[in-house]
Amino acid sequence: MSSWEVDTERLNELVRSRDAGSKEQLEDSWGGLQGLSQMLRTDLQNGISLEEVESEFEARKLQFGDNIIPQKPPTPYLEFLKEAMSDRTLQILLAASIVSLILGLTFPPKGEDRSTSWIEGFTIFLAVVVISNVTAANDYSKDRKFRKLAEISEDRKVKVIRGEEQKTVSINTIVVGDIVHLETGDFIPADMVLIEGQGLHSDESAMTGEPDAVLKNEDNPWLLSGCTITEGVGKGIVVATGVNSQWGQIKTAVDSEQRATPLQEKLEVLADNIGKGGLLFAILTLVALLIRWGVLTWHQQKKPWFQLSYFSEWVEFVIISITIVAVAIPEGLPLAVTLSLAFSMFQMMKDQNLVRHLVACETMGGATNICSDKTGTLTQNRMTVVRIWTSGSVIQEPPKDTSAFHPYQLATINEGICVNSSAYIQNRRSERPEFIGLKTECALLVMADDLGSDYEKVRKDAQIERMWPFSSKNKRMTTIIKSQNSLRLYCKGASEVVLKLCTRFVDADGQVRDLDDSVVRLCDGIIESWASQGLRTLTLAHSDLPSYTQVPKDGPCTFENNLILDCIVGIADPLRPEVANSIRLCKKAGITVRMLTGDNILTAKYIGQQCGILTDGGEAMEGPTFRDLTQEQMDEVIPRLQIIARCSPDDKLRLVKRLIELGEVVAVTGDGTNDVPALSEADVGFAMGISGTEVAKDACDIILMDDNFSSIEKAVMWGRGVYDSIQKFLQFQLTVNIVAVVIAFVGAVSDGDSPLKAVQLLWVNLIMDTLAALALATERPGPEMFDRPPHGRYSNLITFKMWRQILVHAAFQITVLLVLFYHIDDIEFLETNRYMDPDPDRAEYLFEVKRSTIIFNAFVWCQIFNEFNARKLVDELNMFDRIHKSHIFMGVFAFTAVVQFLMVQFGGEAAKTMPLNLTTWIFCVGIGSIALPLGFITRFVPVPKEKSGKTSVSEEGQSLLGGGLLSDDVSPPPSPRGEQNSHPMVNLDKISTIALRRHPHQNWSIARRVLTQVRVISSFKRSLPHKISGTAPSPRMVHNRSFN
Repeated sequence: MSSWEVDTERLNELVRSRDAGSKEQLEDSWGGLQGLSQMLRTDLQNGISLEEVESEFEARKLQFGDNIIPQKPPTPYLEFLKEAMSDRTLQILLAASIVSLILGLTFPPKGEDRSTSWIEGFTIFLAVVVISNVTAANDYSKDRKFRKLAEISEDRKVKVIRGEEQKTVSINTIVVGDIVHLETGDFIPADMVLIEGQGLHSDESAMTGEPDAVLKNEDNPWLLSGCTITEGVGKGIVVATGVNSQWGQIKTAVDSEQRATPLQEKLEVLADNIGKGGLLFAILTLVALLIRWGVLTWHQQKKPWFQLSYFSEWVEFVIISITIVAVAIPEGLPLAVTLSLAFSMFQMMKDQNLVRHLVACETMGGATNICSDKTGTLTQNRMTVVRIWTSGSVIQEPPKDTSAFHPYQLATINEGICVNSSAYIQNRRSERPEFIGLKTECALLVMADDLGSDYEKVRKDAQIERMWPFSSKNKRMTTIIKSQNSLRLYCKGASEVVLKLCTRFVDADGQVRDLDDSVVRLCDGIIESWASQGLRTLTLAHSDLPSYTQVPKDGPCTFENNLILDCIVGIADPLRPEVANSIRLCKKAGITVRMLTGDNILTAKYIGQQCGILTDGGEAMEGPTFRDLTQEQMDEVIPRLQIIARCSPDDKLRLVKRLIELGEVVAVTGDGTNDVPALSEADVGFAMGISGTEVAKDACDIILMDDNFSSIEKAVMWGRGVYDSIQKFLQFQLTVNIVAVVIAFVGAVSDGDSPLKAVQLLWVNLIMDTLAALALATERPGPEMFDRPPHGRYSNLITFKMWRQILVHAAFQITVLLVLFYHIDDIEFLETNRYMDPDPDRAEYLFEVKRSTIIFNAFVWCQIFNEFNARKLVDELNMFDRIHKSHIFMGVFAFTAVVQFLMVQFGGEAAKTMPLNLTTWIFCVGIGSIALPLGFITRFVPVPKEKSGKTSVSEEGQSLLGGGLLSDDVSPPPSPRGEQNSHPMVNLDKISTIALRRHPHQNWSIARRVLTQVRVISSFKRSLPHKISGTAPSPRMVHNRSFN
């Protein structure tokens, strides 16, 4: 094959000079679009040849490159290790271990032999190396997982024409010369030149900063990669891909990183505070050790003021103190969050949830409202035309018999379906055709095919003048084509919308007649009847325009009047069988589910009743009615509002905003470009992976890969699982923290040494941080997640029930360990009586090692068994529930037990342990196992009622407080859910929700003002009860009654 006539640099120059007369350059230097396509060896109508498609574009990719933008090179392992070693505590421990190693070789401590006294320093050094490598390995693994997730989330689908066929391919496979089809909501995958377009507008704010959408036409044909189509349809020829495209050059230069989630930030603050407490204890321990040593050495033993051997003891004191800091600082908190989020994100992918933003994982755990679409989310999105009304009669069966139609009417209906559509069927002659585009349009294309029409041929023959794509605002789509000596307009859309535009219809003889009131009533009755049976109805119409009509290239359609009614079709879309159970579970979990749909209200009610959204006492209303409500009326109706039909994007946004202002945590589904504001405003935005536009996917937090509501239910479960994992880890770690720090401090102050040695504490630190995080953060949540209401937006991370477990177990462990520390001699079967040795220092040293080993072993086994208690957070009595499914937990349990056995029996001088006999092992394990019955009994200990993350106020109290303020002094109305108030409109937070979300620094002053107002209101309430309590009707109540 001959060499290419054009190279990458020349194509790049064409795009770069787009603002400097390059339109003329395109004509003069390239021969226009036709010349450009010839240089790129493609066809403007049929795309790249089939022969080159089969060769997988080898020569083309070699010449122009592919459409993959390389990611930033992965961070090497050594970089993570360096970051782990930058921890100041580890650095001090490392330095101290080296000093201890040197001093152990030169000046061994009292009672130790020079040949073994160096081992402790070396072991601490080794422990620091192990801990830093474990931390680095976790970070390295996390980085690889998130990179893989980023690759998946950035892989989009795009429609191209190749080998005379229209097909959907991955954005990564786009090559220079491809003919790409674009429509509203599409992401522009590469730099392109427009071939043809119908009202095509591009949002170029990401590239140019220009906020207004830019019209693309012959005068401005440049389609820039990284931008999105906000309106219209069109197609373009690709001229630059990958790193050569405008978007690729910008993205290569930008280094994007995952931001910390709110929970991670909250836990980092908590870890910092705990660490400060640990540092205080460490300083106190060091001071106490030095004072005690000074008194004993200089005052009682009258030793010289300075000897080199003192350094060894001082360094040991420093090591003990720093080890307390190492144990106290809960480095495992951020690790637990990361592990839990990473684990949940990849498990959610298996449940068809592609998480784009980490924050969504944890936020879904607190969701109180889900606002869901209907089509495809609650229903199967397998649409079929099952009924049709045309020419005054109804065809009850799926229309396939052409003899049932007048020839003129059949030709008109088929042509209107084929040209007034942007959907297509890929591999339509195969056993499994793939429907691309709006499923309602695909259902119509199948009907046209059954009625003998080839939509591809009809579209190729048609001369389209202008197309106005379907929009959720107008509820219709319109196309104008040239038809012999005139222009023909085809319109289809929501039945009641299009029917109002019609003044005529075609009768059974193919004659156009006036649409009188009797026919309109008949059509209204058919629409109502079919909608009440759950069918989606569409109305198709047309009109003929004079040939001299000037069709504008931009702006709305002004010709949609005096239309001729062609037909009304009824489209079946069955309910997903699993949806009813998913909605039942969400309601059981205290989550309000609402349906926001563009469908007819009767269809919406039918589906709502079938799936359990619409219940007795619930309200369904249409978007225009909702739009006209005042805020006071909206607040009155929101608690009962379950369905909004004919819902516009503005209606959805207004509802979401108000729910959030009322303190709700809101999840919203959306698929179109106009849904972006609501998706962005919601706490969690779900975009449809199948039917959603690329703009919606970019704005969302989670992509539903199967468009299924049941996947939202799984997201709730995993979100709650993330929150629970962190609470489990906190419950476990704080117990260990309290016990380890108290024991080390008390032992150091009273006995001059910590019962738990530095190496032992570092092993405990490893158990507590990495292994416990791994065990507790990777348990799969179960159906019990739906047995309680969601945690509030401002709920406490550590609950009273958690404190109950923490304090009871900490008190038990401290008591047991202190008894062993001070009275172990009295327990004869432990055989810890003073060792008989000629050297009294040696005898004392061996006794301390034996005592320390038993305390260490009992302490670790207390933690091992307490991990089972930490699996449950509320009042669950069976801490072994589904333990056989927690493979990682059981693996960590077994690993910890085995390593503990090896450390005790074979650790020797390195671990400061000595082997224990069977009796002592049974004693230590038995002490640890007491944690299980203790945990069971502790769950019966009463605790104060947990304060809700959202506090409710009465309707009147809310009104008097200005609609956004609240007080605990104002009693909430009774709630059928028990603890969780069922009235979202009166669930407000401790202060103005907007103030909390936008201006946290003003919270205290606002709270004080609220308290003052509440006192005034309380006094006023006592003096005038009939005006506050509702014993006499208020004007607002009268207004509400009249409204209802």
